[in-house]
Parts: sequence; structure tokens; C-alpha cells
Amino acid sequence: MTIEEQLSAAVATASALTGERDDLRATIEKLTVGASSELESLKVEAASKDAKVSELTAAMETMGIELAAFKAKATELEQTQVSASKQAAVIAASVGITPTSLPQEGEATKEAVNHLAVFLSMPLGKERSDYFAAHKATIIKAAI
Repeated sequence: MTIEEQLSAAVATASALTGERDDLRATIEKLTVGASSELESLKVEAASKDAKVSELTAAMETMGIELAAFKAKATELEQTQVSASKQAAVIAASVGITPTSLPQEGEATKEAVNHLAVFLSMPLGKERSDYFAAHKATIIKAAI
């Protein structure tokens, strides 16, 4: 091979290597730029999620305060609660009728039976079915 041919081959090889180097450099730059833009988008997304978490945390705190206020109001209302029989007695007294006393809870006669409780405590079988058939209306009424 002559010197000119060797020079020509060396120039061609150098040109090819230079082109390959430029291609690799361009690819690396694309990857770097792509990674940077992806990183920025992930940072923006994380910041928006952090803002949403802060917003939801504030909402939860507000709900906790409201819940405490509702519980306090419920307790207050339970303390001022008047039974229907007492209210009826007040209304009857306001129109001049003397109210009569009815048995209150716990004052019921000993003959009273909670048929629902008895039915639920019985083991499954014919005896329970017969008991239900005998006291069906009372059991259903108590269950509702």
C-alpha cells in the first residue's frame, strides 16, 4: 500500500471514528437532557402530591375539631333529653288534666318476658321453631 493510500485509509478511519464519537456524544446529551426533564417533572409531581397531603391533613384536623364539637353537642343534648311520657305529662298538666303514672322501665311486672332474648338464647332445633311459632308477633315486633 502506498503512502497516499495509507493516508487516505487513516483519514477515512479518523472520519468514521469522529462521526461515531459525535453520534455517541449526541446520544449522551439526549439521555442527559431527557433525564433532566424527567427529573424536573418528577419533582413537580412530588411537590403537587406534598401540597395535596398538606391540604388533606388540614382537612382531617378540621374534621377532628368538628367531630369534637358534635360529640360535645350530642352530650349536651343527651343531658337535656326529656322522655316522651314526661313531656306528655307536662302537656296534659298545661291543659288542666292530672296525668297518671305508668310503669317505667324496670318497674314492669315480673310476668313480662323478653321473648326475643329467650328465642335468641335457645339452641337451634324444633323447640326453638315451636317457640318462634308461638310468639312470632312479639319476637318480630321486638326485633324491629
